[in-house]
Amino acid sequence: MPRMVKKTIELDQDNINTARRIFGVRTEKEAVNKALEMVIIDNRIIEAHESVGGKGELIEDIFK
Repeated sequence: MPRMVKKTIELDQDNINTARRIFGVRTEKEAVNKALEMVIIDNRIIEAHESVGGKGELIEDIFK
């Protein structure tokens, strides 16, 4: 299980609401954690693509 820490930060409520809807989760905490997981996964995909000689810009362009 991941190590959880309590943070007090200001976040855009519209983005949280959108993330909740996209991920189909009930809580804001779930939405934020899922969004962070997705950023990490996207970065790993880009790094893997670049490591095999691909053009990372292509993947980055798709997500703009």
